[in-house]
Amino acid sequence: MSKEDVAKALCDANCVKTGLFTYASGRQGPVYVDIRILPSTPESMDVVTDAMAAIVKKVKPDVLAGAETAGIPLAAVISMKTKIPMVYVRKRPKNYGTKSQVEGLTNKGDKALLIDDMVTSGYSKIDFIDGLRSRGLEVTDCLVSVDREQGASKKLEEFGVKLHSVITLKEVLERLLSIKKITQADYDSVMEYLADTPAWEKKINQRIP
Repeated sequence: MSKEDVAKALCDANCVKTGLFTYASGRQGPVYVDIRILPSTPESMDVVTDAMAAIVKKVKPDVLAGAETAGIPLAAVISMKTKIPMVYVRKRPKNYGTKSQVEGLTNKGDKALLIDDMVTSGYSKIDFIDGLRSRGLEVTDCLVSVDREQGASKKLEEFGVKLHSVITLKEVLERLLSIKKITQADYDSVMEYLADTPAWEKKINQRIP
């Protein structure tokens, strides 16, 4: 499965949008990556999970760990394709019943591959990694469909985890630009934002009343 195939699949499913968005952090930016809608386009879901499954086979984990919530459907489909058992991991333990953070059957010392939809800075993955390790699992790898290339690889490396991704946000945007789904101005704006340049900060400050 080529990156061109994956980029086309994500574009067909309308997973990447440009405009002005407010993120969970409260910061604003010109691009939004919504992999959660991918299962609504089964053909695109199939392409992306095929590409992820190919990476999984190289990593050779004992168990796949889908991250709450967007990583769960991806991990479930990949589990079916690779026949590798799957669990899912919450951001934090539930406060009722078994009070577990990891749901599913595991053995102490199993090599778990954390699977999520995308990654930005990498900070949000740490809770998942800690939860899996507290279960007695070995976590040395994390797989996402899209890497926004905003520092995650370096951050995860600090925790002994290697980041794998199917495609970068830049590569998807290049596809959108080539098929004229976004303008050159949109593309340039996102590139400035991803690079965290003063030019982008100046633009966003001018938009804020």
